[in-house]
Amino acid sequence: MKTTENLKKVALILFIILGLGHIVTGLMTANGYFMPLSFIINHILDIPFAMMALIYGLASIRTGFKEGEHKIANILFIVLALLIFAGLIYINVFIPDIITS
Repeated sequence: MKTTENLKKVALILFIILGLGHIVTGLMTANGYFMPLSFIINHILDIPFAMMALIYGLASIRTGFKEGEHKIANILFIVLALLIFAGLIYINVFIPDIITS
């Protein structure tokens, strides 16, 4: 259980850092500041930001469980994380982005 709590703490720190970076570059893209660079950084940060949110959320749920083995819950969380990650990769690769300037 201590490992899950440590993972939750690290995921929260990375979630905050990536979230702030994603929001700032999104605002820069919307206002047209440093346009090519802010657009690229914004679209690079979306998958790591979503994955840190997912890891933090699942770790928070996992720490709420009672002590003991939760193999089924662990397997479900891993499968859910992999499905969401595959979906994000699919969206980023196969759905085109349009730069408006």
